Amino acid sequence: MKKFVVIFSLFFSITVSGQKLVATASGLRDSSNIEKTFVVINVEGKTAKELYENAVKYINKAYRSADDVIKGKTEGEYLKFITTAPDFAYYKFGFGKVFIDGKYTVELTFRDGKVKYEVIELLMFKLTDGFMNNYFFKDNLMGVFNSRLKLAKPELKTSLEFYFNHEIKSLTDALNEKHKNDNW
Repeated sequence: MKKFVVIFSLFFSITVSGQKLVATASGLRDSSNIEKTFVVINVEGKTAKELYENAVKYINKAYRSADDVIKGKTEGEYLKFITTAPDFAYYKFGFGKVFIDGKYTVELTFRDGKVKYEVIELLMFKLTDGFMNNYFFKDNLMGVFNSRLKLAKPELKTSLEFYFNHEIKSLTDALNEKHKNDNW
């Protein structure tokens, strides 16, 4: 199993080619510079306006009601959206897995040839018997890391990173207009 995780992680890190977030005790950070709370997606040959339009198309296709998701925008420059994701991360508990729900806010800033992707707010929670257990508070990943900032739930860290890096990869494909051919 560990070999599979290592091989899968290696493959996935190659596919996102540098635009990758890692979970640290102080929140999500750029894997190549953990001082940065964002990643920059490079898209050669596209203007800021084209990138903005492709991002809006991506959100329109990815979400049922894009108008409810988009919370701020400046044409060709800036886009903010909020989304919820049920069961988007997990950790092991006994012989099973506990799935965590998430609600997060992403800001996209556009310039010619690049997009800044930043998760500005993340709430991870699990409803248990009507009570909401929070796992993230603004700038720290409590629950993933313990009070001494040691990794407490490695599966939660890995699944969290996988989720957001998959989102970055999907957005990158949309920005580059790499869509599946809809031959019908």
